[in-house]
Amino acid sequence: MKVILTTDVEKLGAPHEVVEVADGYARNFLVPRGLAMPATKSAMSNQDNIKRVDERRQNRLRGAAQLIADKIEGQTLVMPAKIGANGRLFGSISNADIANELQTQLGVEVDRKHIHLSEPIRQVGMHPVPLTLHRDVKLQLMVQVGDAPAEVPAEASAEAPAETEVAAV
Repeated sequence: MKVILTTDVEKLGAPHEVVEVADGYARNFLVPRGLAMPATKSAMSNQDNIKRVDERRQNRLRGAAQLIADKIEGQTLVMPAKIGANGRLFGSISNADIANELQTQLGVEVDRKHIHLSEPIRQVGMHPVPLTLHRDVKLQLMVQVGDAPAEVPAEASAEAPAETEVAAV
């Protein structure tokens, strides 16, 4: 069955492409979820107009995403965090936390869905975080997590009891 994709479908195609798929896949998955529509004669004739309108919209979105990318490019985001003695965080930093800090520190609003972390950040240090602001605008943001432990280091805590024993004798 031929269908016209309405959104980007992974491993199938981009929006407004006409693709051939299995009948059941089209009827049971793509069409009910709004990912595609049947490629009828009337839909095919309207396809050119829809493509033009979408191209203008994508150009506008790409321009807005590029402006945000220009503000973020080359910046390092400093994330405050409670840090243990061994350099591990007491919690973790997620994509939502990074989105909030981008708003606070740089004044840039980025949806958390555009921040791609394979797993939450749990270690101190610099971490590259990929951002996809638009399908054509991708960049890396450097995130600095903490710089000093929140607790007393293990070697300093080992010295403290020795001093109290000398004072007590």
